[in-house]
Amino acid sequence: MNGTGDQSWAQWRLGRCGPLEFAGLSVMGLFLAAFQTFDARHDAWWLDILYWQLAMLGGGVIGALIEPVVHRRLERRPHLFAIVQILAMTPPITLWIAVLGAVFHGRIPRLDQLMFPLGSVLVVNAAVVILAWLLRAATAPRADAAPASDAAPAEIRAKLAPRLARARLIAIQAEDHYLRVHTEAGSDLILMRLADALATLKDRDGLQVHRSWWVARCAVQTVQWKKGRGTLGLEGGLSVPVSETFAPTVRAMDWA
Repeated sequence: MNGTGDQSWAQWRLGRCGPLEFAGLSVMGLFLAAFQTFDARHDAWWLDILYWQLAMLGGGVIGALIEPVVHRRLERRPHLFAIVQILAMTPPITLWIAVLGAVFHGRIPRLDQLMFPLGSVLVVNAAVVILAWLLRAATAPRADAAPASDAAPAEIRAKLAPRLARARLIAIQAEDHYLRVHTEAGSDLILMRLADALATLKDRDGLQVHRSWWVARCAVQTVQWKKGRGTLGLEGGLSVPVSETFAPTVRAMDWA
């Protein structure tokens, strides 16, 4: 990565959730432990804290894994999205609470007993979703810092530092399970599959030129060919290979 370790940690994401959301969950867990909410009392104060940290952060992981699935279907209907998200999170988080109860109290609940904590879990989930919305609204980019018209798509920008998110997109390079996003302001790694990135780029003026590369047409400055393969010279001195698979399509473009 180009950034520091702190910057990398700040850009970490699980689904659409990052460190800020999980820090908020941890604080909420401390609050619930302090007031022994829902009669979750233990023999020592540190057990109360441990229980609620595991409950909130474990529930946060479950919610973070569910949220992108709901978001893809209801992105343009935010109120319905919030309701469906809360309802979808509640059953698996209730099971997680039952597991914690078995670990902390040695009580394995019967199936019919799982209905009792559903209401409490639903209330906490609603509070968590509201908290996430408030945190994201407070940290959203300002309107006067709008991205360039040829910046990366929103799904990719959300994973980048603001400086890179606003900059013009040059290329995307797959590196193991990550993508290196090259912009005119620099580059950085994000956790995302190339196939998902290509789906967001389908309407952009660019092309996949290699199994590991997508390039923006406006960034191509030179093209060289040798034995069926090519090399694209991009602005900033970036050199990108063109594989034999994609060579015919690249040759057919007016920028080749």
